[in-house]
Amino acid sequence: MKNFFKEIYYSFVHYFKTTDMLLFFMSIGASLISFPLIYSLYPNAIKTLRPFYIQIVSSAIGVIFAIIISNIDYHKIEKYIKHIAITAIVLNLLPFTPIGKDRGDDMLTNAGSGSANLNWVNIGFTRIQPSDFLKIAFILTFSYHCSKVLKDINKPKVLLKIALHALVPVSIIFIQKDYGTMSVFLFIIICMALVANTNWKVILAMGAAGAVLLMLFLTNNLPEYLLKRFYVLHHLEEEKLGIGCQQYTGRTALGTGGIFGKGFGSKDILYSTQELHNDMIFAHIGQIFGFIGCVAVLLWVLVYCARILKIGKDAKDNLGCLICVGVFSIFFFQAAINIGMVLVICPVIGIALPFFSAGGTCSLSTYMLLGVVLSVKKHSYRLTLF
Repeated sequence: MKNFFKEIYYSFVHYFKTTDMLLFFMSIGASLISFPLIYSLYPNAIKTLRPFYIQIVSSAIGVIFAIIISNIDYHKIEKYIKHIAITAIVLNLLPFTPIGKDRGDDMLTNAGSGSANLNWVNIGFTRIQPSDFLKIAFILTFSYHCSKVLKDINKPKVLLKIALHALVPVSIIFIQKDYGTMSVFLFIIICMALVANTNWKVILAMGAAGAVLLMLFLTNNLPEYLLKRFYVLHHLEEEKLGIGCQQYTGRTALGTGGIFGKGFGSKDILYSTQELHNDMIFAHIGQIFGFIGCVAVLLWVLVYCARILKIGKDAKDNLGCLICVGVFSIFFFQAAINIGMVLVICPVIGIALPFFSAGGTCSLSTYMLLGVVLSVKKHSYRLTLF
């Protein structure tokens, strides 16, 4: 029995020596901060403690998943690439079945979100957002695809196949009308294509053509409430009692924290901002921890993203490097957009702040992404690509 516990001890020591402890503990630290932040919103901003319990459970399960995934050699993607792709596509077709739900009826807060995104699945005891898992699958499959054709990536036939690969998840999310998540995928594709040495002229041409086609479509088909969200960015005062109320109250809450914040025990906390536990969590961070807390979160994001890029730089091969770039693009883009929504720089498009925002699927998938990066770290030994 003594030898058994000794083996377990040495296994843990070996794991922590070969993994990236900075990323690991930064992730857990952010989750631990999110727990009291979400709890402090009950019962004024959220009518039930369900989001709080879900955040704890999903984060705990996520840590376990991250450890398990990190111990799996990322090179085994090749063996399971078809299974990963098929599973992700099937999951993201479920919202079009009878168990699919839109976000217009938020069961966590008992409040309507004003969104008709068909991107949720009701599994009885809770709802999940399959697109979060599609991000993981896409990064793995797209990284594998690009790494295999890296030398010939600028040849027309190869580029066409790469473009068709990228079009699959974007099309699914577009049909779901989840334009916020679609923008995340587009950013992932651009970052990974650039690092894969795709000719920048080709990327620019395809991006311009895609932007024109997208604008033509959205001009005639974009829902009115989304058009108004762009209008709000320049006319917030006019719409502060209407569609701009969420951003107006969110920015106000952010500013009331001053330099050092009000703290959790304050009676002056503002709760009127919709989705304060999720899309607007940065506003709550501002009023609780003040300007100092906001700067700390910004530094956390920068260090976290830089660390992921460092692991990609030191990856054993191009596959590991591309995986890290894909994960970096998710963390960086989502953090930038989430904070931008609170600062009224970006329209509200339902993007969560990784690890801090409430959301079971989001927390779980974020930790799974962490596990993938840690796998690259654990199974890499030399410099490449960068």
